[in-house]
Amino acid sequence: MDNNSFEDKLKELEKTVRKLEEEELTLDQSKILYKEGIRLAKECNKLLNETELEITELKKEIENTDLQD
Repeated sequence: MDNNSFEDKLKELEKTVRKLEEEELTLDQSKILYKEGIRLAKECNKLLNETELEITELKKEIENTDLQD
């Protein structure tokens, strides 16, 4: 999956976790899925951090606008 939205990445992460929990996998399959899960979790975390920073900056803009009025 190459979609960049947070929601799509989160769904893919959840699917990966379900596969790890529910399926009988070889060690190599488990390792591949685990690495994929870690990659997706990092990407989700990065998107959340970027969004948090953007919201913080927007709040500062609003506060500065309010002070100037």
